[in-house]
Amino acid sequence: MKNRSIIEMVGLISVIGSLVFVGVEIKQNTAAVRGATQQAVSSQVSEMYRIISENERMASLVNQALQGDSKSDLSDSDYISFWNFQMMGLRRIENIYLQYKNGLLTEDAFSRIGMGIYRTKLVREVWEERRGDFEKDFVIFFEELRDNE
Repeated sequence: MKNRSIIEMVGLISVIGSLVFVGVEIKQNTAAVRGATQQAVSSQVSEMYRIISENERMASLVNQALQGDSKSDLSDSDYISFWNFQMMGLRRIENIYLQYKNGLLTEDAFSRIGMGIYRTKLVREVWEERRGDFEKDFVIFFEELRDNE
């Protein structure tokens, strides 16, 4: 009987040790995934900055948006270029939202988005044209984020 109790105790300690090990591994993996997610978001932002800094036309279009221009102030080709660039930005925010919803990013990730451009008349026009391309929950979230500042 005594030997059986010792064997059960060793088995219990082994199970507890295994669970602790698995818990530590999961915590480390979660931290790694969060870090990779944050890096991917930073890379997306960097890519958008690079495009603006290397492309005089895009820099001019962003400036026009910040100055209050609307779709009617742009040529068709300029609007298409601006539209594509802004869709890239909107998809970036959607990606951040999805990562936040999945627990990989915290709410403070939204404080670093740079919402100013998304509040301009021109980007609002892009959004109104394309908001149906996004999932309903994101549309509600984005519009609250954009309008509350």
